[in-house]
Amino acid sequence: MMSQEVCVLTGKTGAREYSMLEKYASVGCIIAFMDTNKELGRSIKEELERLYNVTVFFFHGDVESEEDRDIFFTAVQEMYGRMDHILWSGE
Repeated sequence: MMSQEVCVLTGKTGAREYSMLEKYASVGCIIAFMDTNKELGRSIKEELERLYNVTVFFFHGDVESEEDRDIFFTAVQEMYGRMDHILWSGE
């Protein structure tokens, strides 16, 4: 059995980025993303899980922080063992 692909998004999560996450979730990818807006992140996580029945990992952090990036990428690697699609969203 082949593992699900993992889609990782770093940076802000606006309408454009949400559409990208939806695209990957709609084909069954595991979604992992980080954002500084905790309420928005939780809302996106819950909505993607509900709409697409996929696993979503939300990390509340700042992509500009090297420490936050290290924690986030380490967590994703430890949980899923892979990162198939890495999307960067600049401010």
